[in-house]
This record gives sequence, C-alpha cells and structure tokens, in this order.
Amino acid sequence: MPLLEVLHAADKPLPAERKRAFMADMLTIFREVLGTPPGRLRVVIHHLPPDDTTDELMDRGAKSG
Repeated sequence: MPLLEVLHAADKPLPAERKRAFMADMLTIFREVLGTPPGRLRVVIHHLPPDDTTDELMDRGAKSG
C-alpha cells in the first residue's frame, strides 16, 4: 500500500480543510499518474514546529553573523 508522508514545517499546523484538500489532490494525482487504485493510498501529514527544523538555526545564525 503506497504511503505519502508530508512534513509541514511552520509555526502553526495546517487547518483541517487545507489538509483534506491537499489529500484529495494527492489521491487524484496518484490515481491518474501512477495508476494507484482508489482506497490504496495513505496520506500522513506531520506538523513540525520551526524549532524542530534547521530554519530556526539558520535564522539565528544569519542574525548573529
């Protein structure tokens, strides 16, 4: 079973309606492009706060340098 894992790095998680819209688009793309049968693709969206990414580290470095 195909699994699409999305890591979303931002201050706030995506609203539920944006997640649903993204997932619907991915289901369509996987079906049309890869031939994935309906009901086979699983989509997981993880929210990563900026302090769990290099963004904050790089921002801090740019401000101090």
